[in-house]
Amino acid sequence: MLCGGLRESSEDVVCLRGVPSWVIESILCFIYTGQLRLGWTRIWELTDALVQFQLEGALSLCMDFLRDRMDEGSCLDVLVLAETYGLVQLGQAAEEYILAHFQSIAAGEKFKDVPCLLLERLLEKDSLHVESEEALSCSLLHRSPGAKGTLEALQSLMEGNYRGPECQPHSLSPPPQVLVLVGGDTVDEDFRKRVPSQTLWFAQQFHRGFGLIRSIEWKAFTKIPELPRLRHCVCLLNNKLYVLGGRRYYGALDILKSILRWWEQLPDMLCQRDYFSAVCLDGKVFVLGGNHDDRQYLDAVEYYSPEENTWRSHPLDIAVCGHAAAVLDGQIYISGGCDSHRRCLPSMWNYHPTRGCFPRSAMTAGAGRAGHVMLASGKGLVVAGGLQPLWMGFGDQLFCELYDPTHDSWSSFPALPRPHVSPGATVLDGRLYVVGGFSANTATDSKWVHCYDPKEERWEKLGAMPHPYTDLAACSLPLPDLHDLN
Repeated sequence: MLCGGLRESSEDVVCLRGVPSWVIESILCFIYTGQLRLGWTRIWELTDALVQFQLEGALSLCMDFLRDRMDEGSCLDVLVLAETYGLVQLGQAAEEYILAHFQSIAAGEKFKDVPCLLLERLLEKDSLHVESEEALSCSLLHRSPGAKGTLEALQSLMEGNYRGPECQPHSLSPPPQVLVLVGGDTVDEDFRKRVPSQTLWFAQQFHRGFGLIRSIEWKAFTKIPELPRLRHCVCLLNNKLYVLGGRRYYGALDILKSILRWWEQLPDMLCQRDYFSAVCLDGKVFVLGGNHDDRQYLDAVEYYSPEENTWRSHPLDIAVCGHAAAVLDGQIYISGGCDSHRRCLPSMWNYHPTRGCFPRSAMTAGAGRAGHVMLASGKGLVVAGGLQPLWMGFGDQLFCELYDPTHDSWSSFPALPRPHVSPGATVLDGRLYVVGGFSANTATDSKWVHCYDPKEERWEKLGAMPHPYTDLAACSLPLPDLHDLN
């Protein structure tokens, strides 16, 4: 940040947003003395920051503290924290403790906040120590106020003496928008091959418990007809979901040019393409650049007009692949990607359908960025995730940047806690969501969902996807529209 040409390098005061001052003080103290002051009121935020800054020595002290001082009141928080940040040994210790003391832990108040998926997993374990699973399940239901009332009402109905309130129609409210995952690919259960996906999932509920307990309940509601899709794009035009291009499998002949709109087949694009970008502007769908046949990158933009039901082509100043695009204030912007020589670019372009491309100030974090996302946030554009060129090959890019079109300048933005190369991304209720992808450093897929809240000025890990999808797409849709897809 201080040496890479970002705006902060010339400022007298630099704000590290999203990290409390006492955490920075503790980290500096550890760097100079090797000592870390720990306690239950500090451990959660401190561990979160140490994972983000990758301070392994200090992190090991936190894990020792959590493992050695774990009790019935903290073990659930420790388990979810370990799973959130991939701390395998700490997670195993927490799970073993919970299973050994399950009966007394389940009687505690905090147990009501345990997500259903975690509870189901624990109940399936052979090492679960309880007198009777049936008795335990019934006691859990009776402890819940809502469930207890339901059980009493059912018993009254069975006995024929129900005296409850009459059913009343519910008033209708505007349909909520939900996070939707579209396609992608993942490793099969036997870890033998990669499997492209046809499934669309939506986030039915976000669970927030004590400490760092976070999880997401997902529901599969439809499938993409005929072919799975990965390395594709999605966009919304006139509240209709478009699924564009991508590929169905991993050969050069598997790259697609077909388009679906709410599972209605539309005229094909003029060129098949994947690793491209798509945006909507002025009632049209624009697709920009991309990979054509695993040898040739495209220097063309196509746009689809629903009124004409046709595709038309415009030139793009450079052949580019793995870039990102977004619309802000009626303008299309294109960031990064790789050129035809496989070089990773730091460029930013302003694209106009008739006047062409205009170069803007280049990104400053690293020597280039590809496989990333770009999202509109307020009056700026945030680039996040992807990979960057290294001395040998490519590596994960955790640093994010914020572009200000008015001043044509870049500034730093809170870094992602985990890698996201070729992820999905969308904006929902003013928050930025980055989902899935993979890590170039470890060659492992990511199952995590990260959300940036402008009010909190930090990224938060919300939980895991149904599978660790990469090369997927994401969007936000209103709930009634989901049922229309069935």
